[in-house]
Amino acid sequence: MKNNMADYEEARNYLDHVTGFAKKTALSNVQWILDVLGNPEKELSFIHVAGTNGKGSVCAFLDSILTGAGKKTGRFTSPHLVRIEERIQFCGREISKIRFAQVFTEVKEAVSQAVKEGAAHPSFFEFLFLMSVVFFKEEEAEICIMETGMGGRHDATNVIMPEVSILTAVSLDHQEFLGDTLELIAGEKAGIIKPKVPVICLEQKPEVMEVFQAEAERQKSEFLTISKDNLIFSEKSCDYIDFFKKSAYDKKSKCLKLGLFGDFQYENAALAAAAVHLLFPEISRRDVFCGLASASLTGRMEEVSPGIYIDGGHNLQAAEAFCHTLDSYFPQRKLIVFAPSHRQEEEGILKLLKKVKNVEGILKVPVENRKIPDDDFIKAYKTMIQKSEEGILCFCIGSFYLAGKVKNYMEEENDQLQRRIKEV
Repeated sequence: MKNNMADYEEARNYLDHVTGFAKKTALSNVQWILDVLGNPEKELSFIHVAGTNGKGSVCAFLDSILTGAGKKTGRFTSPHLVRIEERIQFCGREISKIRFAQVFTEVKEAVSQAVKEGAAHPSFFEFLFLMSVVFFKEEEAEICIMETGMGGRHDATNVIMPEVSILTAVSLDHQEFLGDTLELIAGEKAGIIKPKVPVICLEQKPEVMEVFQAEAERQKSEFLTISKDNLIFSEKSCDYIDFFKKSAYDKKSKCLKLGLFGDFQYENAALAAAAVHLLFPEISRRDVFCGLASASLTGRMEEVSPGIYIDGGHNLQAAEAFCHTLDSYFPQRKLIVFAPSHRQEEEGILKLLKKVKNVEGILKVPVENRKIPDDDFIKAYKTMIQKSEEGILCFCIGSFYLAGKVKNYMEEENDQLQRRIKEV
């Protein structure tokens, strides 16, 4: 066990070091390393998911439905909140530390060989993507759910050939990399559309839809749109989800419950359900709805302790959904801890937060070099604990860095408590 853990720590240390010197490379470079690895991606089936908001939720819904129906699934997502293993999952479970170390070694050897031949060293994200593909192939995954990291067209995941592509909600985010208009950002997301591969898209602003539809036409890809009004499962049976009622999935108006919190999740659920229906029509409607109801996702309106919630939403569109959820479901007194990831949207998000009903205070903590300074975090954390003990709900938003830090701190405190209990 010691050797295995030593190998895992070595892998973690190496990957942490990679962030300091390796930058994003071209897709041809990622493909070069995959070639050295024997092209494991060519032996796998994929669902590819891109968009600004909702990617992680759609992946969680897909994984829950498919694993519940007995499929062997792989899931690659980002970012992680506490453990790097969160990014690579098989059948709904994180990769083990032992397997992480083993797959890391395989990829590192291939990277070393490719670099000797003239390839560039992959970035942190690219390295983990390569590890996920190798792992999924070795575990004989039947279907792999792949979330883009940023954008789509030039994202490392775009070397795959999927069975279906899914495009979630698009908004302004990462403008310094993707462009400063919705059209430009949509163009980057649309880059995952492959020739004659079906596309399932959430209906949204006209300027975004025009870009998506045009790319689908160029690629001769079937273009399926999921509107906020309903989702058609079968024209013959007229089964549908009614988004306005949020409680009906067929004409008998049976209850549809989701495992992920927030009205906006019905749209993400619809995208996942449509993809499952397209790829696996044999999966029953019952299994689909059971999967939607049992889905879970860390860092998205997650209650990490009684009365304390974390949400990784960090742009205006995510903040709008967050504020709507608070007003709709949480009438109690509230404290909001806000850690702005993107300076350009900080003012706009603050304006939204200040309009939330029954907010007793907004506590802003800084984000410096992708981290929350310890002193600032401890002050905010102590305030949250005090307020929650007074019956005030506490919500953390604006950054996955804050969400991860809160969750990690909570887990460490719980571990210490369990150790003290055992000692007694």
